[in-house]
Amino acid sequence: MKNNKIYKDAPNYCHYFFDLVETDNLLHELEKSNQLTKELFSLITPENENFSYEANKWTTKEVLRHIIDCERVYTYRAFRFSRFDNTELAGFDENKYVDNFKVTKQNLEELENEFENVRKSTISLFQTMTDEMLDFKGTANKVAFTARALGFMTVGHNLHHCNFIKTKYLSKQ
Repeated sequence: MKNNKIYKDAPNYCHYFFDLVETDNLLHELEKSNQLTKELFSLITPENENFSYEANKWTTKEVLRHIIDCERVYTYRAFRFSRFDNTELAGFDENKYVDNFKVTKQNLEELENEFENVRKSTISLFQTMTDEMLDFKGTANKVAFTARALGFMTVGHNLHHCNFIKTKYLSKQ
């Protein structure tokens, strides 16, 4: 994807994630990455759901938890901005989120169901947004974003981690 407006409406570190998205059609890309993620879940066996490719790295399930957590954060921000809320939003520590997940006994099927529910909600949210709502710029973690940029960040971040799971977690055992 090379929509200059989206690149301009987000910090540079997001551009890598935007480059993973093929088109400028946000709803289509959310659906497409949803399907890709569901296919990925089907490739994860009981033997590799708790696999970590290196010491002190997240397990497969922890990476999936991270995808879900970040999607929730990104869409919450997009929701606030789409409602023309200019209140500065705080950042979050993704590592602490995963550390706190480690105490749960959530299985892979539960994670998959949760992902599907979160993604369904994400799609519903973005379906309701007008161009004006999508293009409102707010601040989160001291950085300006539009709701649209956060939508594409959600897709690109998801794609990045799905690709990472395939190459680092599923192909190494």
